[in-house]
Amino acid sequence: MESNLLFPPQVWFSEPWEIRFVISASAGILILALALLRLNRLRPADAYDPQRAWLRAAVYFMFCFLVSWTTGVLPTLRSVPVVRPDQIGDPLWWLATTGLAVIILFGYGVIWRGGTVTHNRPLSLAPLLIFGITWGFATGELLLSIWSIIEKAGFGPVASATGTFLIGGSLNGLWHSKYWDVRVSPDHNVLEFNRKKILLAHFPNLIVSLLHLALFANPYVFLLGQAVALTISTLIMRFPPFWGPASAMVPQHPPEGRPRASIETRITEAP
Repeated sequence: MESNLLFPPQVWFSEPWEIRFVISASAGILILALALLRLNRLRPADAYDPQRAWLRAAVYFMFCFLVSWTTGVLPTLRSVPVVRPDQIGDPLWWLATTGLAVIILFGYGVIWRGGTVTHNRPLSLAPLLIFGITWGFATGELLLSIWSIIEKAGFGPVASATGTFLIGGSLNGLWHSKYWDVRVSPDHNVLEFNRKKILLAHFPNLIVSLLHLALFANPYVFLLGQAVALTISTLIMRFPPFWGPASAMVPQHPPEGRPRASIETRITEAP
């Protein structure tokens, strides 16, 4: 059974790069966490600001990559191709992959955009591309780690996909509502549009991405899909760059967003 696993069992620290990676990522988390604690002492606890948002995000990214290594996802990604040679000439693979790309691009470029406001934040393209791609790969590898745990428990690809959707989707929803969409992402949600975002952007992305993974066993296609989705989100919400001024700190915002009427009033009244 193990030979059919998407992420085979690994022997930790069997490769020279692993100890360097674990030490570097662990040290990075510690250093960033200390920097964040220092800013928390210096700045209001109930305020949002770009520096703390980026520090919190970086700690999350490194944590995701450490979990990915622990569950065998990261070592597997180092040894598998983005696309297998037999898939290049497979019309079904091309049809499914094109369909996945269309669902992600429409879901986030159209549906998600319709329920997102920027509050006139400037667009800093280069840092946001870096942030969005890293966010996508980190979150994608965390979801693949859930898949890896489920399949190592003896379940097949369909059960692994289903379990990843249910467990990963639930955990991600809680993570966003309780932390990420308050202390990392800037104020961007339109309250009346949230259900539409979930049903027509997030759910189709995760369902079709996991189905593609179950059918074709392409972890890189899954990761690239999440990177595209979250990079589009980062650009549309105009995530503030790390060097955004601390003077721009504003009160923490509700994760579910604000009613459209109150958003329009705020924009109209802005100087």
